[in-house]
Amino acid sequence: MKLSLATFLVGAGGLATAFLFTGCDTSPKMARGTGIGAATGALIGGVIGHQSGEAGAGAAIGAALGGVTGAAIGSKQDNDELKRSNIDSDSGLYRSLLTSDEVATLRARAAQAGRPNAELTDFLTSTEKENLRRRASAKTEIGR
Repeated sequence: MKLSLATFLVGAGGLATAFLFTGCDTSPKMARGTGIGAATGALIGGVIGHQSGEAGAGAAIGAALGGVTGAAIGSKQDNDELKRSNIDSDSGLYRSLLTSDEVATLRARAAQAGRPNAELTDFLTSTEKENLRRRASAKTEIGR
C-alpha cells in the first residue's frame, strides 16, 4: 500500500484534532466523546475508504470528523450537567430562605397544580426568585 502525501496530511490532521480535544483541560464526557467518535469515525471511514481504494485516507478523515463530532456531543452533555447542578444549588438556596408562610403558599400552588410532592421551588415566579436572591444578599451584607 502506497502512502501518498495527501493521505499522510489527512492522518496527521486527524491526530492533531484528537490531541487538541483530549490533551488540554477537557471535561470527562468531552474526552470520552472524542475518543468514541474518533474510533467510530475511523472504522466507518476505513470501510467507506476501502470501497474506493483509499482505506487509510478514509479512516483518517473519519477519525477527524468523528472526533470533532464526539467532542461537541460530550461538551454539550457536560454543559447540560453543569446547568442541572446550578439549578439544584439555586433550589437549595431558595428553600433555605423561605419563611413558613411562603412554604405554605408554595404547597398550596403545588396542590392546585396537582403536584403535591413536587419541588416547592418549581412554583416560584421569577419575581419571587429575584426577591429571594436579594434577601440572600442582604443576609450576607449584615454579617460583614
